[in-house]
Amino acid sequence: MRRLLPLFVAATLIVAAARADPKSEGFRKLNGAQIKQAFSGRAFSDEIHFAFRYLPGGAIEGSGMGKKVSRKWRVAKDDLCVTDTSGENCYAIWKKGSAVKFVFGEDALVFVEGVLK
Repeated sequence: MRRLLPLFVAATLIVAAARADPKSEGFRKLNGAQIKQAFSGRAFSDEIHFAFRYLPGGAIEGSGMGKKVSRKWRVAKDDLCVTDTSGENCYAIWKKGSAVKFVFGEDALVFVEGVLK
């Protein structure tokens, strides 16, 4: 049990941080046209674990955790939708400068953070 306590504390802190309101951090929510403009032809990366290029035709190429990744993307209303082997997931996109947050669901859970280049 003692070995699990640090993991539980770390997981709790990560969830609390992930639920932080992007607006209060100075991020602005992008609409569909802004998402398309921001991502089309650009690379999105956390600069450590993954780097994905969002091609204008709707393909995503890159690598994640050292493995080649091939996915699809599209904009639906004001969400960025990504399709991979597990299906399609759609996210609200929040941006501040080159920093981007993918926010999932009504609970505003930050799914992934990174930078656009």
